[in-house]
This record gives sequence, structure tokens and C-alpha cells, in this order.
Amino acid sequence: MSEAQHGLPQDPQDVTQVPEETPPPPRLFTPPQNGEVITYNNVNYYLGNFIGKGSFGGVYECTDDWGNELVAKVLLPLNRSYEEVKEEWLKELQKLAYLRHPAITFVHSAFEYRDTFYLILERCSSTLYDLINMPDLLPDVWIPYVSRDVLQAVHFIHSGGYVHKDIHPGNVFMLWLKDRMNPAVSVLQFKVGDLGISNLESDIDIFNTILADWMLPPEAIDPTEFGIVGKQVDVYHTGLLLLSLLLKGVPTFTKDEIVAGKPRQVAESLSSPYALPIAKTLRRHVAYRTQTAIDFWKDIATAFFSSQAQSRPQTSDSGTALLS
Repeated sequence: MSEAQHGLPQDPQDVTQVPEETPPPPRLFTPPQNGEVITYNNVNYYLGNFIGKGSFGGVYECTDDWGNELVAKVLLPLNRSYEEVKEEWLKELQKLAYLRHPAITFVHSAFEYRDTFYLILERCSSTLYDLINMPDLLPDVWIPYVSRDVLQAVHFIHSGGYVHKDIHPGNVFMLWLKDRMNPAVSVLQFKVGDLGISNLESDIDIFNTILADWMLPPEAIDPTEFGIVGKQVDVYHTGLLLLSLLLKGVPTFTKDEIVAGKPRQVAESLSSPYALPIAKTLRRHVAYRTQTAIDFWKDIATAFFSSQAQSRPQTSDSGTALLS
């Protein structure tokens, strides 16, 4: 009988040593470098200059083997773990894949590279801030076109059960669509992007909903008084967006001014055919606000056709052109 069977201590040389497991290397966020080439699914992505930073990611110029003009959105850790960043990336990818619409920024690809998560999106030339800051801006000319595209996107997002919650000039992008047969001809389209904080309406938690102070709707400040945060917050934000166009600058309001109805009052004070439709979306109480994106668009369209009819010359019996 062996020493081990007798319960006696074994000779250390007779004991097989089990090597300790080598811990996996730490996950390290590695942002792309200008000129770097990343290959995914047999396609090369050519990374360019850093463009800017959004709520959850950095944005870089990018092109691919097909010659598409793209941007690479790289999710930033922001003191979050690898697993938390990956979860955020998967959520945004799921939304972008599910909410495919001509008025929403299009996702071309998504992948992980060197512990860093990428979303490859179509590149838009600028944001609505650039239009708002144009020195010769004619707001009444642009509002029907901006609102048509943005509200179509909002309607589609809501139809999927989601609420964007972050519609502002920096998240509305401008894209020139060129005719490939005649490159000199192009059409400007507006697209809603950055679905990072979008939620299913049923999942919205008012106490954990992060909104910028300047664009807080009244219901986010006092839900007991003004109503719950839901789809109407996107209608309110689109109203603020169009108000910025009318004012040729983005207004800021304090919480006291918001609950007192200052945004609506500012809209009502403006001499534009679109002032009243916009003011309706900025009412404090959710129940009395324009309820849906399509209703908002119908109000804008009615104001447009009414203004066109009023500006059209009419001929009296004496042949004199009159403005009605």
C-alpha cells in the first residue's frame, strides 16, 4: 500500500504540478489611426481624419473598396467595461438594422477590431447646425423640406415602437444625393441619426432618462403635472428644431422657462406661416400637444399650401393683379 493510501505525506517529487492558468490579456480600447486599413468580410475600410465626438462615440472619415464615402463610428469606453461597451454597440446596431429608412442614416457594416467596436455609416456632408448658421438663411423656404424628412423618420421610428429622445440640429444630417449619370445634378436630403439613446417606448424609465437641459420637455421635469415621457417628446424636440430654423439660432431655455411655456410663447410671437404649427408641438401638457409626427407634418403642409395660395396673384375684373 502506498504512502498516499496510508494517509502519509507524499514526496513532493511524486506530485504532478498543475500549471496555473495564464489570465487573458486585458481588453484595451484602440482608436483607429489616420491611414489605417481594416479588413472585414473581404472589404477594406480606409480610415481617415477624426471628425468629432458624439454622445457615445468618436467619428472618423472612412471609405471602402467600393468607393463609398462613409464614416466610422467608434464607441468610446467612457469608464465602462468592455462588456458594457459591447452591449451598447449591439443595441445601437440592432436599432440601425431594424430601423432602416431613407430618412435615417444607413449602416453599411459593423465589426469588432482590436477590442474596439465599429459602426460603418454613410457619410453626410454636414448637420442642420450648418444650415441654421447660414447668413442668408430663409427659414420659411427650408422648413417644409426639413420637416418632411425628419418627421418621416420620426414616424417610422415610432411605428417600430421606439422613441428617439435626442432629436436636435446636431443629430439631423444633410446629404447631397447625386445623379450618377449627371453628377452636376444633386438633391439635398435630411436624415436623422445617432440612435444611441433610443428606447422602446415601453422601456422608458423617466428617472433614468438622460436629456440635455436645454431641450428638456416639460414632462421630463414634472411628469405628474405635464404627463409621461413617450413618443410626444420627439414631436416636442422636432418643434424645437424647427423653432431654431425660424430663429436662425438654437434657443436655450431654463427649466423655469420651460415649465412656464416660454418655448411655445416664442414660437407664437414669430411672423411665419409655420409659427402656430410649431407652437402646438411645444405645448407644456402632453395631452394638448400635437400627438404624432404625421399630424405635425399635416399641419406644416396645410400652412405651406395656405401661404402659397395667399401669395399667388389674383386678377380682378379690371385686370389688376391683387395679392389676397
